[in-house]
Amino acid sequence: MARIGIVADVHANLPALEAVLALLEAEGVERILCCGDLVGYGPWPRPVLARLQEAEVLSVQGNHDAAAAGSAPLGLLDEDVARTLAWTRQALSAAERAYLAGLPERYGELEWAMVHGSLRGPLWEYLNDSFAARETFALLDRPLCFFGHSHVQGGFVFKRGAVQPIRSSCRALALEPGARYLVNPGSVGQPRDGDARAACAVLDLDRGSIRFRRAAYAVSRVAMEAERVGLTSRLVAREEEGR
Repeated sequence: MARIGIVADVHANLPALEAVLALLEAEGVERILCCGDLVGYGPWPRPVLARLQEAEVLSVQGNHDAAAAGSAPLGLLDEDVARTLAWTRQALSAAERAYLAGLPERYGELEWAMVHGSLRGPLWEYLNDSFAARETFALLDRPLCFFGHSHVQGGFVFKRGAVQPIRSSCRALALEPGARYLVNPGSVGQPRDGDARAACAVLDLDRGSIRFRRAAYAVSRVAMEAERVGLTSRLVAREEEGR
C-alpha cells in the first residue's frame, strides 16, 4: 500500500470533507486514516459519518465523538461547544452514537500509530509543545504516530535525542531512518493555523515522505447551514478565519 491519506478533526463539515476526499482520490491514495473528531461544531453530523463510512475511512475516537456518543460528559467543555454537542447527540441515531462510542482511542499497525490527542491522553491532551511531545515519544514504539486535536498542520520529530517542531509552513517531510515522528495532518473541518482551507496529509511509503495538503471549499455553506439548524455563530465564524 504505497499511499495513505491522513485526515483529522472533520467536525461535521461536509463540504470540507468532500473537498479533501476529492484531493486524496486525485493523489491516488489507497487508504484513508482519520485521527478523530468526526463530529462536533459543524451542522452535518449524519452525512459526514455516512460519507466517512462509505469511503471506508479508518478512524479513532476524538473527544467530540465521545461526548456526542454520550460516553464523555459535556460539562468538561465550553458552554457553546457543549450546546453544539448536545444538538449533535440529538441529531444522531442510536446506531450512529453506538458507532462513535465504539471507535478505539488508539490504533496502530507495524509502521505507525494513530490517536486523537496523544498516546498519554488519547482524547484530551494537546501536543502543542516539546514537553508534551517528548512524553508521547517515550510511549511510541514505531517510527510514526498520527494525531489531531490541535487543528494545526505540523507536529514534532525526535532525532539525535532532541525534540524538534515540524512547522505548519512545512509542505513536505522526508522521513529519516532512525528518527521518529508525531504528525498532525491539520483539521479538515476547522483549521486553526491561519489557513481556512481544509487540511490533510499524504504518507508515501515507497518514497518515505509525508506531504501536507490543503483543499479549498465553499466555507460560506457552513455558516448558512449552521444558521439554518440553529448552531452558535461564534464557533462557525472560525471557519472563515482559519482560527
